[in-house]
Amino acid sequence: MLERTMDRSLHASRCHRLGAALSAALLVGLTGCSTWHRVEAYPGWSLYSEVPEGVDVGAFQRAYDPAFDAVETVLGKFRSPVRIHAFEDEDGAAGVAAVQEVPGIGRARVRAYHTRGEGPFGPAAGIYASSADPGTAVHELVHARIAEIDRDLPLWFEEGLACVLGDGFLDGERWVVDGLACWPLRELRERTPDVTELARLLAVRADHGTDLRENVLVHFVGWAIVFDMYRTEGRVDWPGWIAQARSMSVAEARERLQRTLSAETETAWLARLDDVDRGVRMATAKGLWKLRSEDVLRRLLDRLGREEDPEVQVALSINALAAAGEREPPGRLAGRMWRTVWPALRRAELANPVEEAAVESLLSSFRWRGNRDSDAALDALQRFWAE
Repeated sequence: MLERTMDRSLHASRCHRLGAALSAALLVGLTGCSTWHRVEAYPGWSLYSEVPEGVDVGAFQRAYDPAFDAVETVLGKFRSPVRIHAFEDEDGAAGVAAVQEVPGIGRARVRAYHTRGEGPFGPAAGIYASSADPGTAVHELVHARIAEIDRDLPLWFEEGLACVLGDGFLDGERWVVDGLACWPLRELRERTPDVTELARLLAVRADHGTDLRENVLVHFVGWAIVFDMYRTEGRVDWPGWIAQARSMSVAEARERLQRTLSAETETAWLARLDDVDRGVRMATAKGLWKLRSEDVLRRLLDRLGREEDPEVQVALSINALAAAGEREPPGRLAGRMWRTVWPALRRAELANPVEEAAVESLLSSFRWRGNRDSDAALDALQRFWAE
């Protein structure tokens, strides 16, 4: 899982996440010489760490148990237990393991990755994660399961399926899939691959050597194609999709890509903000700010004016603030945003005291249109906005 790093804006922390298969050299550099100790074992997976006493075991269990169930529900039971390796960054704090510049896209940092464990000198098979994030867990567990199902699939399909299933919201112990990954959608609209580049990306396999930019583009294109399958069929039909992936022509891939990138896609998906299931509303709202769209901001505010669930109110409010930070809205819309968002945040009462305090801190930081101390508050509330 890669996270694209960007500067903090007045209204939002701009972080973009994406699953990534890293080069063998980088994997060895991060984990090849490590000694891993088993910290805890659960049904179907075990947690390992270099420094066992420094791992938040409960956080990993809360993320990986529902993620494991979600992946098995769609892709079937794992044949072998999965090893989860909790690693730390170079500063000794969970988060960033390596930072690289992706040409034309920006800085990206490694959050998690899966390796098949091929070769005597590489890292052991399993997932390597710097934080206990449920979306990241789903994404990487898809890779672990695909490695058991078929190790010779096109990389675009494997990454696309992981991106679709890994985009969602953890509602209690239930992973709710949304699937509309806003960062790839925006980037592909701005830089749509031509036919020649698309053909090259479709041909990449997991064991091929790729540079970081090409790897990221494979994620983007794979997500767009698989999302079109998901949206068209209304469910995940992975056996049928595998057959289609093997024989997919460049022309079909381009057609699916264009359908996903059409304006109608988000128009139809935004209707999910009115779904009766609060988990669906949360999953839909989360990350919409990345589209940099005034229409999205209007829809968030429309829903916020009717929303009664306090957690959904917070998700809608923060994504509306972030959307305004990405693209300054016209005066009338900006005025409506301030009149709608602040009352919603003030009346929202969250069960988690840390998050409740973060909302209060966020309100205080933006009083008089400032942004003092907003970073820490947004970090504590990232499950509401960080796609």
